[in-house]
Amino acid sequence: MKTMKILHVSLWPIDEKSIGGTEKYVICLSSALKEQSISNDVIMLSGKKNKINKVNYTPLKISPTEKLDEYSIKKLFFKEFNAKSLKEFAKKIEDIFDFSKYDIIHFNSLLFYFCAFDKKRIFTIHINQAGFEQNWGKNSFNIINKIIRKDKISKTSFIVPSKYYSEIYKTKFKKNITVIPHTLPRLFSRNRIENNKKTEIILKIFVPSRLEIEQKGQDLLLESLNTIKGKLPKFKVILAGIDNQYKPNVKMLADMAKKFEIPLTFKKIRMNDMKGAYNDVDLIVLPSRYESFGYSALESLSLYKKTVLSNIPTHKEIVYGNNLGFVTEKNNPEELGKTILKAIKANPNNQTNKKWENRYSYDEWINKYLNFYKSCLTK
Repeated sequence: MKTMKILHVSLWPIDEKSIGGTEKYVICLSSALKEQSISNDVIMLSGKKNKINKVNYTPLKISPTEKLDEYSIKKLFFKEFNAKSLKEFAKKIEDIFDFSKYDIIHFNSLLFYFCAFDKKRIFTIHINQAGFEQNWGKNSFNIINKIIRKDKISKTSFIVPSKYYSEIYKTKFKKNITVIPHTLPRLFSRNRIENNKKTEIILKIFVPSRLEIEQKGQDLLLESLNTIKGKLPKFKVILAGIDNQYKPNVKMLADMAKKFEIPLTFKKIRMNDMKGAYNDVDLIVLPSRYESFGYSALESLSLYKKTVLSNIPTHKEIVYGNNLGFVTEKNNPEELGKTILKAIKANPNNQTNKKWENRYSYDEWINKYLNFYKSCLTK
């Protein structure tokens, strides 16, 4: 195992400012492998060269855009989304980068499906059908689904962090799907965090998700607070995830908050600062319309914070066995408001179920990955 060499391939730029779930996953996995003396590197389509926990992160710079996002990738490489454009995308990458020196290539997006076709390949699926079609265009998921169903190459393996989506992809792809729920980086130890002493009595409500409104539902939170603000103590809302591509969403949410007379603050928070950000607030709200996993829910509950979550399947998986989670109907501001009031008034026992903690154990998680990599090499 120690002679194995792994390459992680990321669609997104990654550094210690990253707070997106996919970026967290890559950092967590590559760092954990390094701790196990497993040789691994990370390449990214864009961004800046850096080193995190002794792992090299190298940008390929396949376009003049300094920091690619889902909008610029679609515009540059997928004017039409089909097998031809996916193959052309793969060729651009392979013209720049030689995959041959690695034993396993681990991709974080299905957009790389035609890359390194002759190698042992793993795809972690971080996006569901709704997210795929939102980012890459109508019918894009059906197109990638057909491509994968036709692929008879046994060297390709798939991982999802959700039991719910494993069943869906197993049916759609006609392939074996391995379920390995995500864990947290070491910086998110599961020790209880102490509340800061407050100089003012104010209820702080925090949404740690990216400002991808259609997916994450920050608009639903503002609508819900507008229906219950008369029943709340003095409060303010804090939103994170304000990357450059979401500037229009900042304005939209700021306008909503002004209309509803809701105090709203936007914060840029680095990954290493996230634990402190959770510590400084009273309630986490995650009103997502869909998630392929739900990293923020795992972080919040692991740090013993009361958390209101939409009742999407992946949130229900994460919250099961943890009494600090308060589940509400998705896409329903009125019910969200009622659940927020319920969570604020509740005084739950903060001792989480041991089975819940073991389900997301860091050590168990990395052992699952080591065994999975070993099984891929023996195929």
